Amino acid sequence: MLPAVAYALIAVSLLAGLWSLVLVAVNRQVNDPLVWLMSALELALLVQVVGGCVALAVTERDVAAGLFVGYLLTAVLVLPLGVAWAASEKSRWGPGVLAVACVATAALVQRLLDVWQA
Repeated sequence: MLPAVAYALIAVSLLAGLWSLVLVAVNRQVNDPLVWLMSALELALLVQVVGGCVALAVTERDVAAGLFVGYLLTAVLVLPLGVAWAASEKSRWGPGVLAVACVATAALVQRLLDVWQA
């Protein structure tokens, strides 16, 4: 697993979460550019899943494989669920749901790094 890719995912996820919080503060709904950013982030997470599985298959290190794959899959599932919930939420808290999903994604990717480097 490449730490640089993971740190980039964490940074983009936190920036998207900050953007979502700004939308909450100004009482706006989730907008198209934010959804496109979420889509790009999800695509990058899918690349991370493939790379992580390949790295896990070829590594000689002692990695908790079940835990690692579990974090990989959970990281991929959180954003689409958050986007769907945020899109259906018509109050000002729709972007708040997305902010929580972004922070959770960043935490999951950080935890992936911790498991990989243990």
